[in-house]
Amino acid sequence: MASRNFFTDQFGRQTIFKVPNGPLIGWGVFGVASMMALTPRNAGLLKTLSKGCLMVWALGETFRGESGFRRSIGAATLLREVTGPADPDTEAGTPKVSGSSRKQH
Repeated sequence: MASRNFFTDQFGRQTIFKVPNGPLIGWGVFGVASMMALTPRNAGLLKTLSKGCLMVWALGETFRGESGFRRSIGAATLLREVTGPADPDTEAGTPKVSGSSRKQH
């Protein structure tokens, strides 16, 4: 019975799946746009905006989520965004090598 309360709001309605709100839509739109950006500068800006939208959503869910499940998902997402790598290219532990830092022969 306790798990049922974890997935429902105060009125007994399930809260696992809901219509996405503004920050989640922004996260998706900016994320897709960052993949289609023509310059690295624009891609970086769009990735930052995407991450910002996701963090706004996570903060909202963490403190105003309708159920324990949604508050937990918000907190986990916020924790991952705050402690995770800033740049996916550095996830493997190998830094990016720029053309100017290579040794010329």
